[in-house]
Amino acid sequence: MWEGGKFMRDYIINEEILCFTQDSIEKNNVLVIEKAKRLTFKGNSLKFLKKCCFCYGHSYNIQRQFVIDHFNYYIKTPIILSEYNKIILFPTASPESNKCIWLSYNNIERYVEAEKNYTEIYFKGGKVLKIRAPYTTIDNQITKCIKIEKLLNSLQYTEM
Repeated sequence: MWEGGKFMRDYIINEEILCFTQDSIEKNNVLVIEKAKRLTFKGNSLKFLKKCCFCYGHSYNIQRQFVIDHFNYYIKTPIILSEYNKIILFPTASPESNKCIWLSYNNIERYVEAEKNYTEIYFKGGKVLKIRAPYTTIDNQITKCIKIEKLLNSLQYTEM
């Protein structure tokens, strides 16, 4: 991966991530926002997510299919990046869209409706981002993630 436009081999999504999206200024870059820093990588945000899924031992398609099989969430399917760390990411639009923002469910403290088609996301640690996504979209996605988290918790206890 790249940091500041430079190649960065060792980056994978971790518990610090808040969100990532295609950079609106540098169209060929992915903008990653973590709790304490911002990074840019050359490439496409969906390919970036697919690479990170692979680093956690799964393919993006398998993770997506798991959620579809259990919940029938075909549209804007949340992705379980790490079952162990319970890192769940969800898209605000079609993952193929350059306007899609991937948010880390685990780091969202609360969210409120801003003006039309915008939502303010309050993250753990105090960072606030105003994103272009309707409140109803964020609310629906959070509801999906709550159900996925519940399933992960139940699987964790039944496997012991």
